[in-house]
Amino acid sequence: MQPALYAVMKFRPLHESPADREKISKIIALVNKMFQPYLASPFVLSGAEIEGVLFVQEAPRFLHLLQLVDLEMHPLRFQYALGVGTIATALKTRLDRNATTVGAEIKGPAATAAKKAFKDLAGEDRDVAVRFPSPFLTRLTNTLFALESDLRNDWSAAHRETIKLARQGLTQVEMAEILGITQAAISQRLKHARWERYGQICRMLWELLSHARWRTLLPWDLQKTLGKPE
Repeated sequence: MQPALYAVMKFRPLHESPADREKISKIIALVNKMFQPYLASPFVLSGAEIEGVLFVQEAPRFLHLLQLVDLEMHPLRFQYALGVGTIATALKTRLDRNATTVGAEIKGPAATAAKKAFKDLAGEDRDVAVRFPSPFLTRLTNTLFALESDLRNDWSAAHRETIKLARQGLTQVEMAEILGITQAAISQRLKHARWERYGQICRMLWELLSHARWRTLLPWDLQKTLGKPE
């Protein structure tokens, strides 16, 4: 029987002030509430990092998680890492009574992969890195995340308030009414934010992340469900 695989996600602020601690505690509570069905273990603060564990089949949620943190915590910026593999830690005993700090550090290949992904960001302009069993998929996904972060980090405050609503599936008419501006202004904001191109990149990232568990891939046929992991 193959050992269970998990996706360890970490994120950390680039520059944190004491005033940011309360905001970070709130975002931890928010992501745990919104993503609870997909978490093998909730997000908690571990030193300067926030760490949580996704079921490996829910690895694509990493994309939604980082988008949520980025939009809700702006202008505070973060780095994000994802590592896939097995875990040696008993997840049910990981938390302390307050469920806010780590009672047992996550150990195993998945945690090691996430730590290495953080190291991959050193000296880089991008703010996202992943490490998967497949070196090919790792390189391909990181290349697309570099494009994703370039677009996302270029958004203005006006872009972000509009994109928050767009992510909820609202129409441009509805967004214009909420923000008190014209539909034409909404259209211009989304165009300048390159929202359509960003969506194309994210759809491809979602597909790649859905295959994060596999060691061997057929790069010309990622749409098909492959065999058992090696």
